Amino acid sequence: MPRKIKWLWVFCILVIFFGFIYLSIKAEMEKARKYEEVKTSQAVREAPATVESKPRYEGETFKVDPLREIRELNALGQYNEAIEMAEGVAALNPDHPKVYTWWGISLVKGGKRKEAIEKFVKAAELDGAYSKTFLYWGLTLAMDGKAEEAIVKYRKVIELEPENSNAYAYWGAVLGQLNRHRQAVEKLERALELHPNNSNVFSVLVDSLYHLKRYREAWSVVGRARKAKVPIPEESLSRLSEVFPEPIEH
Repeated sequence: MPRKIKWLWVFCILVIFFGFIYLSIKAEMEKARKYEEVKTSQAVREAPATVESKPRYEGETFKVDPLREIRELNALGQYNEAIEMAEGVAALNPDHPKVYTWWGISLVKGGKRKEAIEKFVKAAELDGAYSKTFLYWGLTLAMDGKAEEAIVKYRKVIELEPENSNAYAYWGAVLGQLNRHRQAVEKLERALELHPNNSNVFSVLVDSLYHLKRYREAWSVVGRARKAKVPIPEESLSRLSEVFPEPIEH
């Protein structure tokens, strides 16, 4: 076979070979493209259902629950971020009461109690049946030394939610601050009936029992706190020990 024809033959074989490879690759790419188109089409068809399943506030649909985000930011101690987010959500949803409640809670935790009260007032105007609004409103008033006004809010919480352990706990704490320890003990014991391990109760109850000179009962509460792994302030324990040493269990 002439040399020229031989090289031409080799060239044709190579063209056919690489052409086959190219066509194979192209076919695989086309299959992959069609597969992606199908997946994308399915995602587009499913997207409306996913969006509609998200929380809706006054015509505005969110990819996440904004109240949950605000709560999580507070839990992380990112109060300024929580305040900013609450403000933004409220701008889009000016008639949504829980937004104002959580805006107020974020402000309290951020040390802006006066502004927080304004948000609680707004939340209560929009919905007078959301107990958390009144619970934190009461706490804020108590922090400002307005004990009697705080009690009014705690009463409202109990009216809306009779088994709210924290409402009784905070009510009892305010009564203790007013030196109304007998009443305080009643509220605090009720809080423990509803929630036996309520960490907001033990130290306040120990102090009220101390002031009533019911020392043995106070130590009993200390024991319950230890079992629940709730610390009692060392100052309270020292003061109690001075007048009535801890009983030795046999």
